[in-house]
Amino acid sequence: MMKQAKPLTREQYLKKFSQAVRWRLPPKEAEEAIADYRELVFQEERNPDRLVEELGDPVQAAHLLTDVRTYRRWLAVFAILAFALLLQAKWIWTALSFTFNGVRAWWYPVLVMAAGLLLSLCEFRKHGQKNGSLPKGLLTALAGVFVAGCGIFIRIWQLTGVRIFEEIPGGAYGFEKNVYGLVTVMMCAGIFMALAGLTGLVQAKCRDRRWLALYILCLTVGAMLGFVTFVIHAMDLTFGAPEVMRSYIFARILPVGAVGLMGTGAALI
Repeated sequence: MMKQAKPLTREQYLKKFSQAVRWRLPPKEAEEAIADYRELVFQEERNPDRLVEELGDPVQAAHLLTDVRTYRRWLAVFAILAFALLLQAKWIWTALSFTFNGVRAWWYPVLVMAAGLLLSLCEFRKHGQKNGSLPKGLLTALAGVFVAGCGIFIRIWQLTGVRIFEEIPGGAYGFEKNVYGLVTVMMCAGIFMALAGLTGLVQAKCRDRRWLALYILCLTVGAMLGFVTFVIHAMDLTFGAPEVMRSYIFARILPVGAVGLMGTGAALI
């Protein structure tokens, strides 16, 4: 005999309904729907054990309120923005160096970042909503991503400025070992940036559009890491003049980082 599911409490019902409508509906419509259902759910004469029977399943109720065309447009935007993060993580993880129509592959993560930054800002500035003061935990999340990114780029600065046979024990072999250790860290960071960025994207839709700042910062760090990863895999480890490699990398990723930080700031306004 199958065990009956435990009835939802008033709070549980409203929480599930709120999560569903915030994902499916534009912010203003979602808040209006939540206010209406709060009144219905907390009516004194309402039997809390019969909420689902009387008001319907909370997710299904949100589905009935959904404008299909608007929801599909949002899903398309979300899919593109999420794909941008996952594509960067894939490139950082695989780091396949190739060319296509004369464009070097290490610029691909930057192009993806530019597209994701513009699309996300346009979407959430137009359709997103701010709710009071700065969301709790957002600054902590931004600081964590920023510090992690800075730590990795400091290490990149150190390794791209060494003289292989003079400063690294083991010469070229020791340098290569250090580089692959760095690449491993970058691979893990790429996955972390993708997951953190997706979290920011979902929070921006369901809570407060200023969470988009986390998405943009993760997208920026991912683009910079992707660029460096492609360059590292393409370079000749036995070739000298370390200052050439350092200047080449940082002359290109620092402007990318500056643009990303400006985008992050724009998302917080």
